[in-house]
Amino acid sequence: MPNQSRHFLTMTLASLLCLAPTTALKAQETAEAKKCIDAGKISGYRIVTDEVIRLEMQGQKDVLLRLKRHCPQLHYHKYMSFTPVNGQLCARFDDIITRSGTPCRIESISEVSDESADTNP
Repeated sequence: MPNQSRHFLTMTLASLLCLAPTTALKAQETAEAKKCIDAGKISGYRIVTDEVIRLEMQGQKDVLLRLKRHCPQLHYHKYMSFTPVNGQLCARFDDIITRSGTPCRIESISEVSDESADTNP
């Protein structure tokens, strides 16, 4: 009987070790896919290009919104709006709206590094 218990324990540990990397990877993918910011902390914005918007954040590093595709006349009008859901603005789920009413999906949200700023949008 002790041999059966030892075999069961070994099999259980082996199966848990096999699942651990998969579970960690799924958690990481979920965290990246749901990258959100608190819309209440946005103090201003600057349209960098038709694909990139820089958000000025209160008490935090500025944030770059990268859009999924070219957003026509966004840079020309230098205007956008958005409607946060539950106070959040999220990549891959939310849109910004241009002055003409065109919705443009947010592809990614990332903090601005000290070196980048406007030179590498």
